[in-house]
Amino acid sequence: MFRDKILQTIRKYNLLSSLDRVLVGVSGGPDSVALLYLLYDLKVKLGIKIIVAHLNHGLRGKASDLDEEFVKNISSSLGLDCVSRKIRWTSTKSKPSEEALRKLRYDFLFSVAKKYKIDKIALAHTLDDQAETVLMRFIRGTGLYGLISILPKRREGAFDIIRPMIETSRSQIEDYLKKIKVRPRIDKTNFSKIFLRNKLRHGLLKDLSRMNPNIKPTLARFAQQAAADYDYLYQQAKHYVKGNGDSVKLDLLKLGNLHLALQRMAIRVALERIAQDLRSFTYKHWEETQDLINKRPNGSIVHLTKDICAKKDKYNIVIYKK
Repeated sequence: MFRDKILQTIRKYNLLSSLDRVLVGVSGGPDSVALLYLLYDLKVKLGIKIIVAHLNHGLRGKASDLDEEFVKNISSSLGLDCVSRKIRWTSTKSKPSEEALRKLRYDFLFSVAKKYKIDKIALAHTLDDQAETVLMRFIRGTGLYGLISILPKRREGAFDIIRPMIETSRSQIEDYLKKIKVRPRIDKTNFSKIFLRNKLRHGLLKDLSRMNPNIKPTLARFAQQAAADYDYLYQQAKHYVKGNGDSVKLDLLKLGNLHLALQRMAIRVALERIAQDLRSFTYKHWEETQDLINKRPNGSIVHLTKDICAKKDKYNIVIYKK
């Protein structure tokens, strides 16, 4: 039973506990609507309180407003509070990137969660999303961290981001919605080939499915294995990084004796403590830092970004903010 499968995922990853206050991000599309109905169905059994959040991007005119109205209506029919916000764009000359829209969504969810003292934010990512994300990051270029893809549970500041449907396929969700006789909103931009994710969803993934009908769960398992490998390396690497704030140190002798994989992870841990967000770092930055460790003389400095540097002295690699 579909409901039991979701409950199994929740328990497997310890996503929810009794008395949790859960903010459910609902766009109005099939995945998020299914998530809302599933959690509503389970709320007594799990002992949780649900609040709905909807961000109206305002990029599709009247269709965006109808999405918002739809989410408010289904929330009301379930007796749930719904918090919504509409973005007012000052310019519509060019549409924002996927990354920009993602940031807007998360900023909105975090602000609502903080205001209403929410414990956890539930998002409707699926097994299909997992497979698509692995492929997308691989094509764009990534390391082990990027291949982790979408985790069932992730701590983000003061909140836990949870994904109860991460082991569920999109086809299972569609069958569930038909069974409970709920018609979600359909965003036509999901079929546009402008975005890379849509190209993969409606093109490459279909081609790969012909070669391997289980390609989606295969990619999802790969992401889970990468996550376990990454976590082990990350926990080990933390022992070689000293300091926080504006400056961290890596012992040069210890660093030089590490396996390359662990050495790179130690550098990553150090950079995280300084920069928090590493999306501006490229493979070239990693190469330059390793070259600093292994080849360059004491006193050498590598400028990684406009405000972050790495310096080599007699005993340490020091990564610091200017």
